[in-house]
Amino acid sequence: MSVPTWPGAVVHDALGLAFGADEGAEPAHALVGLALRRNPRRAHLPVSRVLGKHLPTRPGRVRAAGEALAARVRPCLDGPGGAPVVLGYAENATALAHLVADALDAEQVVHTTRRVVAGAAVLLSVVEAHSHAPRHVLLPDDPGSWTPDRPVVLVDDELTTGRTVATTLHQLQARLPRRRYVVAALADLRRRDDDAIERAAAALGVRVDVVAPARAALTAPVDVLDRAARLLATWPDALARPVGGGGVVTTVHLPLDGAAEGARHGLDRAGRAALDTAVPPAAGAIAAALGPRPGRVLVLGCEELHYLPLRLADALAARGTDVDVAATSRSPLVARDVPGYPVRSALAFAAHDVALGHGPERYAYGLGTPGWGRYDTVVVVVDAAARTPGLRRPDGLLARLATVAGRVVEAVVPCRGPSGRAFRSAPARRGPAFGTFAPDEVGWLLSDVSDAPLETPRAERETAIDAGVHYAETLPEESAPSPAYARVVAAALERSSGSVATAVGVLAERVLALRGPRAVLVSLARAGTPVGVLVRRWAVRERGVALPHYAVSVLRGRGLDRAALDALVAAHDPAALVFVDGWTGTGGILDEVAADLARYAEETGVVVDPTVAVLADPAHRAAVHGTRDDLLVPQACLDATVSGLVSRTVARADLLAPGAYHGAKYYAGGLDRTARFLDAVSVGSAPVVPGASSPPDGRGPRYLAALGRELGGRRARPGIGETTRALLRRDPEAVLIARDADEDLDPVRHLCRERGVAVRELPGCLDGIAAPYRCVGVLRVR
Repeated sequence: MSVPTWPGAVVHDALGLAFGADEGAEPAHALVGLALRRNPRRAHLPVSRVLGKHLPTRPGRVRAAGEALAARVRPCLDGPGGAPVVLGYAENATALAHLVADALDAEQVVHTTRRVVAGAAVLLSVVEAHSHAPRHVLLPDDPGSWTPDRPVVLVDDELTTGRTVATTLHQLQARLPRRRYVVAALADLRRRDDDAIERAAAALGVRVDVVAPARAALTAPVDVLDRAARLLATWPDALARPVGGGGVVTTVHLPLDGAAEGARHGLDRAGRAALDTAVPPAAGAIAAALGPRPGRVLVLGCEELHYLPLRLADALAARGTDVDVAATSRSPLVARDVPGYPVRSALAFAAHDVALGHGPERYAYGLGTPGWGRYDTVVVVVDAAARTPGLRRPDGLLARLATVAGRVVEAVVPCRGPSGRAFRSAPARRGPAFGTFAPDEVGWLLSDVSDAPLETPRAERETAIDAGVHYAETLPEESAPSPAYARVVAAALERSSGSVATAVGVLAERVLALRGPRAVLVSLARAGTPVGVLVRRWAVRERGVALPHYAVSVLRGRGLDRAALDALVAAHDPAALVFVDGWTGTGGILDEVAADLARYAEETGVVVDPTVAVLADPAHRAAVHGTRDDLLVPQACLDATVSGLVSRTVARADLLAPGAYHGAKYYAGGLDRTARFLDAVSVGSAPVVPGASSPPDGRGPRYLAALGRELGGRRARPGIGETTRALLRRDPEAVLIARDADEDLDPVRHLCRERGVAVRELPGCLDGIAAPYRCVGVLRVR
């Protein structure tokens, strides 16, 4: 039986865990306790007693633990090589890594993150299979100073198996190889057969030293997860979700004078010096807000934002304040108010930022219970990116803290984005530097690859696509339309502009009904982009609402541009996003978006509604649409000419850096009719009242299935939009046109004559399904 005063005894005994003999300078029991957590992959969590993370701790004790760990690292750095780079793991070791870097005068310190950060390039992605949120990423601004002679020091609060470190070693060595690494943790709890780090070192041919003040093997029985499940089903949990707190909440904005609030994107010596300079005045601002008699104070960081709160608490302690430091957490721990258990109280609150793999709640531990709080005042340090409306919800952090403390001070610090940019919104390319749309009408979440030779002759491109090369590897040749074709298109668009304008108004009303005035338009580049611009114009003119509008890439078989999606959910409420496209052929892009967003939700925990609002939906697949007619959509007829002179999107690893947006070209100086088309439709629009919309019944794909049998399995491109695309970019064998098709299809007929493509009649009804399309392109069999 373990000693009951140790805050790990309860879990140690209940789960049948066993600590081996202490082999370090300090006993493991002195540095860690053990808590039960709600996680089907790992039953327990070693909880540090000196880190000031889950358990409120004196800031001086935390600082001393970091300095002591750095002292164990220092002898491993003897020999040739520059100052080290220190890398900490989110979320528990962010402050610890910074303390180690300070003590070692490191070249740079950076930590991994689970936050979704707009515009940041991912150097590597770490997956902790046992974690509540397995994926975190490394986003240094510039790893160029990580020269091969510099050792990298990997810092974590504890080692249980070493597998996360081993994965990091393999990834770092593949990208930024070097000869020396040091792994530093407060407690090394690996079993003797947990040799993942040593095996990685041998496989890579590198030196890896592992240092820790406490070493003792922690072993678990084979049925530990079953034991934990029984405990979770029977133990009372002291986790609280109180409402109606009486504490007073005030806000103070802390000046950092341009210093970064943390090391999410890396801090070199100059960056750390700037933060050192910013801490005293920031602490002074907090002290002024606290007044002369603040009582017992807790400085509470928010998850990864831990080092700056620690420094502020340390500065307050130097002023004579009775202060502890802690930080909120994503780790779902069980709380029990019994001797021998480390987490005696817990508050759950609504998540207030967007993170990889995040759930709907976050947690604050050790603050006491409603009416019996341990602190008179809680100072919550939050950065601007995490200061969202969720923070002030009735179930948010500030309201929950007000139930356990008489006073809550919200201390807001700036949030430095990648490359020193202030965190504001999704970074995007805009006209006139990229594209000819007005800069306020759309932001392109695309990389500019205008200088790359990507255009490929039609026959060569067809052969490559037939051989399995993805269409996004190259671009079709896009030449200016012939004068005759341009006249035919202009006449057709003049006739159809009224129908297009009405469909735009209906679509805009339905988008606003779906999302309200907080909607963020996300058009699927590039066919959806003119539609997004028109919807935005309509909302401004008719409803007085200026909706943000971005254009992103989506590719068949590959999904949405993940970097662009991360940028959007970091900059905007994911619930406000609504995707916009030009038309449906079979509705395949709708399926692509839905499948990819399901994967995104599984990987990141961020749920984005997969609804795609479509201007023309002849496939009868879209719930939100402007019309179900097979509408003549100009961007299908004229490509870049009416799409801001921007190409289709491309995605090639040899062109784009890791974490970069998909690419596109800007054909600056080309023949541009974008403004003419937009203005013609906008002038022709009028207020509309959308009628009732029938639910999508998928008649388009059903009709195509029947048509496919008539065509002997040949591939079809249904609808005016897809047929015109096929004529401009592919090599169709024939085009089927409805008998009653009017002059709107003159552009299709003209292209068939120019290209020498046969025209045949489209069956009006197949298998009892009336043709929902006015034309269908039939691709040549190769």
